[in-house]
Amino acid sequence: MTAELVPGADERALADTVRDVLTDLSPLSDVRADAEGEPGFGLRAWKALATDVGLCGLTVPESFGGLGLGYAAANVVHHELGRLLYPGPFLATSLAAAALCTDPEGAAAHRWLPLIASGEGVGAVALADRRGRWAGGEVTAAGGAGGWRLSGRRWFAVAAHAADVVLVLANTGTAGDSVFAVAADAPGCSVSAMTGLDLTRRLAVVELQDSPAVLVGVEGGAAAVLDAVGTYLRLALAAEAGGGLDWCLTTCVEYASTRQQFGRIIGSYQAVAHACVDLLAARRAVQAAARWAAVAAQNGDAEAALAGHVAALRGAEAYTEATEAGVHVLGGIGFTWEHDMHLHYRRARAQAVLAGGAAQHRRAIASLSGL
Repeated sequence: MTAELVPGADERALADTVRDVLTDLSPLSDVRADAEGEPGFGLRAWKALATDVGLCGLTVPESFGGLGLGYAAANVVHHELGRLLYPGPFLATSLAAAALCTDPEGAAAHRWLPLIASGEGVGAVALADRRGRWAGGEVTAAGGAGGWRLSGRRWFAVAAHAADVVLVLANTGTAGDSVFAVAADAPGCSVSAMTGLDLTRRLAVVELQDSPAVLVGVEGGAAAVLDAVGTYLRLALAAEAGGGLDWCLTTCVEYASTRQQFGRIIGSYQAVAHACVDLLAARRAVQAAARWAAVAAQNGDAEAALAGHVAALRGAEAYTEATEAGVHVLGGIGFTWEHDMHLHYRRARAQAVLAGGAAQHRRAIASLSGL
């Protein structure tokens, strides 16, 4: 399905539906409360998104019960999720689905994709070592008559605490890195919480001790799976940054339009007005970059990989700058725990490194540009 730069009627309707569900069932006040308990997200909102709206099957092929849509539809969805800092495991599940879809004839895909598409299964990916690198060295895979067994640890796994299946990067020895599907309740598989800056997106350490696993793709074929996961992750985070910028802009403009200081609306001061205009420009630039990257990826454009890294880098930098500017526009209240700006401040900094960080994006951009 060819995607367009301007979202069509179906995509706009999908975005409106997601926004309505989040506004009703997962406002920021509920996100705050849910963050302090288990599983860290509201189950009513998750059920509405995953099953009633069918978001978990958004990019899953129709042959597995999904909607069979592409990156363009995911772009508008992640924009809305980022705007209200949705804490549920949608991103993690979508990344797991992207990994499984690289091997649609495999046993792992046939077992887990229908469950994900129906909203009955939650997925996660555990690809990073303790330094955040996507390398298989810290988990070993041993094959035998009884199948594959994994041992080792993976770090920074988003929403792994809520997952039914975890896609794990491991080293098989002579063949190199491979990706495996591990049931969360498999023997020897345990998940422990990591302390993270973002209160609305939980991270975990996944530990495996001779745990049974199913190979995704071919032995030594991790590159194709990592490329699919990395592409989706960059596009999703760029779209979420656009949503976060949207929230920052709306919040700052509303505050600047009503707050008085020295008998004047603070929005009448040039410095405040300029800050709000800068937020508007940043939002438009990030949304445009994220949309172009999603459309290019869906349409198979030659610049798709470059556009993805540019969008992720631009989104991370602009979102971070916007939260800093937002704190200043809001004045004293912007520094308080009670105001929601600090939640976006935390999200912006955390997600800036989730897809590799600025240095990695710049290296990729230079390489893809032939520099």
